[in-house]
Amino acid sequence: MLEVQQLSIVQDGRQLWDSVSFQVRPGERQGISAPSGYGKTTLGRVLAQWQSATSGRVMVGGKPLSQKGYCPVQLVPQHPEQTFNPYRTTGESLRDAWSPDAVWLARLAVNPDWLARRPDELSGGELARIALLRALDPRTRYLIADEVTAQLDAHVQAQVWQVLLEEARCRALGMIVFSHNNALLQKVCSSIWVP
Repeated sequence: MLEVQQLSIVQDGRQLWDSVSFQVRPGERQGISAPSGYGKTTLGRVLAQWQSATSGRVMVGGKPLSQKGYCPVQLVPQHPEQTFNPYRTTGESLRDAWSPDAVWLARLAVNPDWLARRPDELSGGELARIALLRALDPRTRYLIADEVTAQLDAHVQAQVWQVLLEEARCRALGMIVFSHNNALLQKVCSSIWVP
């Protein structure tokens, strides 16, 4: 279980989150709907250990997350271009996490040729799919999806959500979904939280 205990985040002198506590069970899909600027992305960054909280704890399986090794909580950000090294190919960045096979590439509609390109040579939608593929490493137990399909056309959105829901069911992947799209949250989440 992913447990957030009394988490507070202050950024640039502004209180974004104050003593927030919640749990996400394996396989549960929890949606969070809040306006832009509320701090959803910052919360995701803290949960995935990309940055530190002001106070509080994040635990998985009853243990605090370690700063060493692979983090079992992975974030797919709204702007994936910010998460790739601009001097490396996306395939090199992907292989730092894991090496998905052709079946995985097809499931997320990732053209293998994209993996030989640098991030600036791909569209936002192409990068979003590669970022999602990277986050779906078999070691991932919880996925934070921050407007993860916002840059994709409707057909690819449906395909990506089908894969995510299959992963939630088959390997009990827990998810936190940030979105402004309440219809999407109602469709893919087992519960929705409006802070």
